[in-house]
Parts: sequence; C-alpha cells; structure tokens
Amino acid sequence: MSDFNEMPPPSREEVSARWKALISGDLSREAAHAWASPWVEGPSDPDCPDPLVLTALQYLHGFDLSVDPQHPGLMRHGQGIAWYRSIKEFSDEFSRWQANCALYDSDPQLWQQSRLRRARSFAEAERADGRQDGE
Repeated sequence: MSDFNEMPPPSREEVSARWKALISGDLSREAAHAWASPWVEGPSDPDCPDPLVLTALQYLHGFDLSVDPQHPGLMRHGQGIAWYRSIKEFSDEFSRWQANCALYDSDPQLWQQSRLRRARSFAEAERADGRQDGE
C-alpha cells in the first residue's frame, strides 16, 4: 500500500468500535483483520503515540487465526477449519485491553515500567526453562 505512511493510525475510539462490532457479530473476523492489516503488516511501524492502539490493532489483526485439527501446529489467517479464539475470548481480551488503557492513562510511566518488569520476568523464566531442559 503506497499511501501507508500518509495514513494516520486510528484512535482508541476507532479500534474500540471495531472490537465491539466484532464481539457483537456486526463485523466479521476477516473484516477486522483486513482493517488492521495496513498498520500491522505495513512497511514500517506506524507513527502512533498511543501504544494501546498498536496493541489493539495487533489483536484485531489476529482474531481471524484458525487451525486445522489435522495440522494442530499450523495457524493461518481466515478460512480455517476451527477458529483459534472464541467470541468469548475476544470479549475477555477487550475487557483486559480497556483495563490496560485505564492503567496507562492513570500513569504512563508506571505502565511502561510494569511492562518492562513483566518482559524481564518472562525472559528470565524462559532462560531458566532452557537451562533445565539442557541439564
């Protein structure tokens, strides 16, 4: 898409409206994926000052993932035999995203520090698991 860099990222309200439409069934999984694709699959990171918008776009982009029971390790976008996530999971993720938005809005710096701590903890746990597997 040649106009990607000229296309501003959506607002929280826009991604929220798409997410709600997906949960209610007014928007298909494939349509949500297609709408989020320019920002998620674009040639570079969109210039977006709100990290929660980027998070929401990634969720909307991936809600059409499907699996084939014959190949359980393989996921693809759309047209699968079984959806990877249920509508209930979309709704739960939306509630968590809204709570995350509230936390970010109350203290962006604390939110960032919390995210970094979680990432470090995850990386340390992965390293520990790797050492145990190699022993």
